[in-house]
Amino acid sequence: METPVRSFAFRDADAMVYATARAKLEAAFPGLQFTYSDTETHILHIASGGSEREVITAMQPGKTYLLLAGREGNSWAAATEVKAWADHQSINTILVSQDEKDSEKLLQQFTTVSKAFNILTGKRAGLIGGVSHWLVASSYPLELARERLGIIIEALPWEQLPDYLSYEPDREFLEAFREHNPGKLQDEARIHHFLKTMIALHQLDAITLECFTMVKSKEVTACLSLSLLNSRGIVAACEGDLVSLAGMMLIQALTGHIPWMANVAAINADHVLLAHCTAPIDILSNFSVNTHFETDMSAAIQGNVSEKEVTVFRLNQGLNKAFIAQGKILSRPQHSFACRTQVELALPADAIDKLKHSPLGNHHLVIPGNHVELLEMACRYKNIQVV
Repeated sequence: METPVRSFAFRDADAMVYATARAKLEAAFPGLQFTYSDTETHILHIASGGSEREVITAMQPGKTYLLLAGREGNSWAAATEVKAWADHQSINTILVSQDEKDSEKLLQQFTTVSKAFNILTGKRAGLIGGVSHWLVASSYPLELARERLGIIIEALPWEQLPDYLSYEPDREFLEAFREHNPGKLQDEARIHHFLKTMIALHQLDAITLECFTMVKSKEVTACLSLSLLNSRGIVAACEGDLVSLAGMMLIQALTGHIPWMANVAAINADHVLLAHCTAPIDILSNFSVNTHFETDMSAAIQGNVSEKEVTVFRLNQGLNKAFIAQGKILSRPQHSFACRTQVELALPADAIDKLKHSPLGNHHLVIPGNHVELLEMACRYKNIQVV
């Protein structure tokens, strides 16, 4: 992975000063491939003292910078001065020493995060229907997603949309569920065709869907379609949940994977039960098609999550706080009192305490693997408080 850097030294420093500082930087981080630029970058390499004025002229409000400095040539002293100035100006900075062995990982994470937010900026999402009325902690003004994360959300209320059952059954959908009695999934396949059409027509990268309206009016769910879209790389949240939508898009930009959006169904002393009906097919070792849990109508995914180690993530409705925890799957039960796909997950005691006493909301995102440090860096990058 290329790591773009802009170097700064004292006024009138010659080329040899820069060459020497860069050689030391590359020797300190042999696992990184640095590219040097005199234009805007988010990693500022402070090669010496006396460079403070030049460094601050390269910084802009609303952006995040990693200040990379060492112990020689008053580099760290200069970086300290710059960080104090940036803090006073409310410019977000992360100060990293090139003399610390763990700094290479930090640089890799910062580069990954910076690229992820560049990917996320300008992404388009659709709110189809509206936010479900019970999601009192999972909505926000649509403009907030652009302000905080660069995501553009378009509202698509039901009254402005065509009848989702007027579409022909989608062939890709029927093929994906060919072993699960597709003859009984014709209306669910029509919904998939409808959603794909809306995504293409409005040039969307992601959607969140107010699905219970569909169940109430026409006794059909979108659970299978949302599961399939997520497994095909299109973020698809349910219940019109805007917080989960933003979190899922962020995780995809960071890791390349779309997480499972799940309810917190129960909490015990050392583990939590997570459950929902829209688990992406590609994170399941096997699955069956059952009815939708709350209504016992239509269809939903019931499967076994493949991974044993997962990361649990949730933003708040201000998009300025986050819950992050590493968990281990203890079992994959099939309780009759919760949504169809379920995991019993062991979490650290402090994470359990937070979920019990200061939750950010119900839906949490489950990501296969351990992504705690990367998500923490993403939160530092955007001034999101990890609770």
